[in-house]
Amino acid sequence: MSTLDQPRPRRVTITDVAREAGVSVATVSKVINERYGVSEATAEKVLAVIDELGYQSSLIASSLRRKSTGVIGVLVAEFEPYSAELLKGISAALDGTGYELLAHAGRTGAHNHTGWERRSLSRLGHTLIDGAIVVTPSMIITDETTIPVVAIDPHTGPDGPMTVDADNITGARLAVDHLVGLGH
Repeated sequence: MSTLDQPRPRRVTITDVAREAGVSVATVSKVINERYGVSEATAEKVLAVIDELGYQSSLIASSLRRKSTGVIGVLVAEFEPYSAELLKGISAALDGTGYELLAHAGRTGAHNHTGWERRSLSRLGHTLIDGAIVVTPSMIITDETTIPVVAIDPHTGPDGPMTVDADNITGARLAVDHLVGLGH
């Protein structure tokens, strides 16, 4: 039996937490959302049960309630060394901001090269991510998107969303000057 055929463990629900803590679902919700009306002792008990059971609130449910996910999506055509380095930098920049990073490879399969950007933005926008950084898009991303988008080094030039472009000419000149300065 492959690991895909094995039954998955059931996800712990807010109802499970309430039952185990001996409180109502509303009380658990108040504790999770840091709302008033719950004694400190009860809140501590609920938090202990949450830790014990490994409860995680649903990102989609909480994003619908808050109208925000707290997640920035980084959309790449595929994971390769360039995008991996960008992911490291973006992750470091997000540290301490309260936002999390979701990396998504949009070009899957042999025939999905065109339009991966639009498909990915449509699939992830406002459900899983609040904004997107699209790495080297191959098409112009129009204002049709419902979330803020920044394109990094787009193949289409600076049309469309805000862009961050590499200055390849100056970069090449600096690299050559450095090598010549070393005597190569």
